[in-house]
Amino acid sequence: MTAFRRGFDFTIDLLTSAMWALAAFFICARLISRDAGALLALAVFVTALTFIVTSRVHERRAHAIAAGACPRCRAPLISEHEHRRWDTENQSWLAALTTWRCGECGFQQEAPLACESCPG
Repeated sequence: MTAFRRGFDFTIDLLTSAMWALAAFFICARLISRDAGALLALAVFVTALTFIVTSRVHERRAHAIAAGACPRCRAPLISEHEHRRWDTENQSWLAALTTWRCGECGFQQEAPLACESCPG
């Protein structure tokens, strides 16, 4: 079911990108020329598809991390959190930091995420 859903979602994404490209072609062909419309349509299609694929990759990574699984190898992640703390040398707060590591493949990602226990 999941593979079917991913395939269906990607098909919708392709169609959406194609519709934006078609709209760009018709507008540009009407205002400038057919050749310029074709170039703009190609640029819009590639840009939209790149944006969509990049977004999907980031979403999959975030879902895997939230589930506690490595996005690369699906092994369990080790999560470490450093609370927000006061830096006396610079007289400022240091940001909270959450780190996820995979012991199997070496994946590591950090994010400045605070928890409920972090000082305000």
